[in-house]
Amino acid sequence: MDNNMQQSKAVAPTPEISDTVDATFAEASASAPSTEAPQDNKVSSGVSWGFLFNLILILLLLFATSTGGFYLYQELTVQKERAAELTQQLQQRLDDPLARITHLEQQQRSVERDLANKLTHVSESQNQLQDQVNKLAQQNPNHWMAEEAKYLVRMAGSKLWLEKDPQTALSLLQAADDRIQTMQDPSLTPLRKALAKDMTEVAAIKTTDVAGTVLTLDSMIESLQQLKLNRSKSDITTTDDSLTMTDSIEDWQSNLAKSWQALIEEFVVIRQRTTDHAPLLAPDQQWYLVENVRNKLLQAQLALFRQDQVNYRQSITLARKWIYQYFDLSDSKTEQTVAALDALVTLELQSPTINQFSATPLLQQLVTHGSLVSDLEKPL
Repeated sequence: MDNNMQQSKAVAPTPEISDTVDATFAEASASAPSTEAPQDNKVSSGVSWGFLFNLILILLLLFATSTGGFYLYQELTVQKERAAELTQQLQQRLDDPLARITHLEQQQRSVERDLANKLTHVSESQNQLQDQVNKLAQQNPNHWMAEEAKYLVRMAGSKLWLEKDPQTALSLLQAADDRIQTMQDPSLTPLRKALAKDMTEVAAIKTTDVAGTVLTLDSMIESLQQLKLNRSKSDITTTDDSLTMTDSIEDWQSNLAKSWQALIEEFVVIRQRTTDHAPLLAPDQQWYLVENVRNKLLQAQLALFRQDQVNYRQSITLARKWIYQYFDLSDSKTEQTVAALDALVTLELQSPTINQFSATPLLQQLVTHGSLVSDLEKPL
């Protein structure tokens, strides 16, 4: 036993191996017979097979444990790196919108500063212009008179082009010329010449009494119900005394001849009409005819207000045609209506051809600069 223990200590110096060997020898001693075994049951090297098997098993377990721990360590390291990368990417994605928002806020502040500077500059320019206008108004006492003349010319344009009233427009131009004349400034002669030209052109426009024509058409529309329709019929008599038969039997021969003569005359009948051929209307159709004529006269009124020469004449002509065709021409009221329509159809509607008054730009110069600007002084 002492020899075996000495060999075990030489082979396994570590405490763990010593414990394992002691346990192995204890098991062997317990299972061995009381008598000593022969020397052939021992390995020549002094180490048993169970000890080698346990040793190999322990080494394999240690290798597997170390390998698994190393693999687990590598996996944990990789997962930690991936988590760090994901955290960094997430942080970058969170930082990008914040950076964009910050950039947009900076741009907005820059734009607001630029707008504030521009508004300040515009306000300063407006104040400077207002100061210049006030100075010019103080230097030139006729400034307000020029403003009034400009207003009168603008009103004349409104009367001429919007209301088609050349007479009122001419009166307003004359009032503007009176204001310029009151200023007694020889340098305003070109302005007065332009006003004279404008007044001549406006006076040449033929005036049309639109209001009077509309009232005439109104009276015509009201009197349509009083016009008589053409219902005359030709009274044609074909009675001939020579063909009258008697009741006497003795006159049977003459009665037979008269009957034969009347029969022959009925084959061909020639009737002569002494009046103009006019279509006849039933009494229930009179309302539709009157309404159609009234509609055409209303269209003529609308064309008058619009200065539409073509539609005005077409409406008057068609109304006159229906009255002449369907109403009694022998009636005095019908004759008066037709004559009035013949007079209205010749009415001339003339639209003004003036697009702008010649005095308008000169008045603008006078109001802005206080005097007329010559061609040499105009900015390029």
